[in-house]
Amino acid sequence: MHEKFFEIARSNMVKNQILPNNVKDRDLIDALLEIKKEIFVPKKDLDLVYSDRDILINNERNIIRTFVVAKMLDKCNFKKNNSILVIGCLTGYTLAIISKLVNYVFGVDNDKNLIQIASENINNLNILNCSVFYKKDLSTGLEKSAPYDKIFIEGSVEKVPDNLLKQLKDDGEIFTVIKKKEDNYVGEFVRGLRIDSGISIEKFFNTNVNELKDFII
Repeated sequence: MHEKFFEIARSNMVKNQILPNNVKDRDLIDALLEIKKEIFVPKKDLDLVYSDRDILINNERNIIRTFVVAKMLDKCNFKKNNSILVIGCLTGYTLAIISKLVNYVFGVDNDKNLIQIASENINNLNILNCSVFYKKDLSTGLEKSAPYDKIFIEGSVEKVPDNLLKQLKDDGEIFTVIKKKEDNYVGEFVRGLRIDSGISIEKFFNTNVNELKDFII
């Protein structure tokens, strides 16, 4: 497969998957057109890279379908001066997208091999406003670089831990999929707005993405 093939496939993905899902943010759309997703997936899965399917990275984790990620990021309302934390960054694809929209983005993952891959991918694309860190427990976030304007959790959780709220600025926002047993594991992508030491939840849409075990109660 050559570069022109991927360029056409990337354009078709935006035209046939992203735009029909009502993604409006022009800068986000431009980033999806620019960032080469094929860099971030295993070579054995290159034929799936611009399909509407999750791509398995290891036994428990997937790169989420791009149109779903795009719908999520479109709701995040990123600003050019924002500092962002991405939890569960895998090979760095979402980091690369967000880096085009904000001032600085930090990524964490609990897999040292994935951290190395993500760092290499970010460096190879010469993205300078992004750093990647290993954290044994994803639910602890990245306190040393806090506070953040927004936190994006790339996966589903049962509950947003209080310690992550403390890593947000006043009126900061956290975005994730909440999936609870009592809801028969139907996930809801939500925005959590920090208000003092509490959180106000706004629900956007239903979706199912892989669970992050560090967040299971």
